[in-house]
Amino acid sequence: MPVPATAPEGRSSPPPGARSRRVAARRAELLEAAVRVIRREGDRVAMEDIAAEAGISRPILYRHFGGTDGLYGAVARRFNEELGARLARPGRVPQGRALLHRQVSTFLGFVAEDPNVYRFLVRRSPRHRATGGRSGFSLLVSARTVDFLEAAGWDRPAAVVAADLLVGGLEAVADRWLDEPQGSVDEVAETMTALVWSGLAAMAHAADRRGR
Repeated sequence: MPVPATAPEGRSSPPPGARSRRVAARRAELLEAAVRVIRREGDRVAMEDIAAEAGISRPILYRHFGGTDGLYGAVARRFNEELGARLARPGRVPQGRALLHRQVSTFLGFVAEDPNVYRFLVRRSPRHRATGGRSGFSLLVSARTVDFLEAAGWDRPAAVVAADLLVGGLEAVADRWLDEPQGSVDEVAETMTALVWSGLAAMAHAADRRGR
C-alpha cells in the first residue's frame, strides 16, 4: 500500500495559494517590463523586445500571456483602469459642458503623457489589426462611458450612441494629433468640446427633464 508523501523533516509545505501568488507576481513584473519597452518603442514593439527586457525567453513570455493578443489585453486593461479612474475621479462633478470638457481634456491629457502607450493600444489592437475598426482599448473606454452616462440618468440607447460618438471621435482626434500636432491639449479639448456639445446638450436636457 502506498505511503502518503510527507514534507522533509524541518520543512513545511507551502501555504495554499502560494504558487498562484508567485505566478501573479511574476506576471506583474513581466507586464511592467512590457510597458517599459512600449514606452520606448510604441506600436513597433515586438515580443522579442519584451522578452529581452525581462531577461527571459519568448516561450516563457507566451506561457504567461498566451501570445501577443493576451499581452495586448493585459496592457489595455491596466491603462483602461488608470484612465477610468481619472475620468471618474472623486470630488465635485461638473455638469453640462464643463463635464464634457473635463472628460475630453482628461482623455487627451492621458494621450499626451504616454503617447507611445496610446499608439500601442490603438494601433496594435487585435481588432484594429484584423478589421481596421476601433481598438479594444477604445471599446473598454466606451463601456465605462456608457456606465457613467447611465448613472447620470441617460437612457441606455442614448448613452451607448453618445459614448461611441465621443470615444470614437476622441480616438480619431488623438491619433491624428500625435502625428500632426495642431495646438495644445487644452486648445484641442476646447475645440472638440465646442463641436460635440450642441448634440450632447439636447440629450442631457432630456435626461434632466425625466429626472424631475
